[in-house]
Amino acid sequence: MTGPLTRTMVLFDWGDTVVIDADRARAALNVVLARRGLPGLGETEFSMRFRLPLSELFERLGVDLDDRAAAEAEWTCELDAARAHLRDGAVECLDELARQGAWLGVVSASSASAVRFDQRSLAVPAVWSSVDASVPDKYALLLRHRATRQEAYFVSDSADDMRCASAAGFTPIGVTEGEASAGSLRAAGAVEVISSLRELIPIVS
Repeated sequence: MTGPLTRTMVLFDWGDTVVIDADRARAALNVVLARRGLPGLGETEFSMRFRLPLSELFERLGVDLDDRAAAEAEWTCELDAARAHLRDGAVECLDELARQGAWLGVVSASSASAVRFDQRSLAVPAVWSSVDASVPDKYALLLRHRATRQEAYFVSDSADDMRCASAAGFTPIGVTEGEASAGSLRAAGAVEVISSLRELIPIVS
């Protein structure tokens, strides 16, 4: 593929970056917890406590050690069955960056099955040059990707991802809809913070 961005790589986190799924993630988690007689999480508590990997999350929430693998499997099934939606500007952004020749990829802790389900059900443009799912160590993976392109951006809603991206030599781009989280992203090293992926086009181009 030719175009002005053939030397540019743009990698995206998945959940709450390309796909808005915080509500379905919380709903799926609360179903799993309710089956075990454990209290569910409200929106604020979920935003504060939800961290991957799931095994550590379920430990913090009181799921027995010998039940955590089953809880993870149930959460994935519930998540796959729930509904999500694309972030504003996602289709336009992905189509335009692909048209200009950028290498587009996914680097996410989300499971491969969840990413595939979202791509099919939400008709995400088939523009990906790479899809890395169930990633336990984003820094190591980003570091391997970095050497393949002259310019490299990583887009995510996570402050931890901003730090990983910066350390791996990527330009970190934060994405959020809240001013409080925007401040956290900037403090973690985000060069730009956007709410619509449409805003990414002039940054990369």
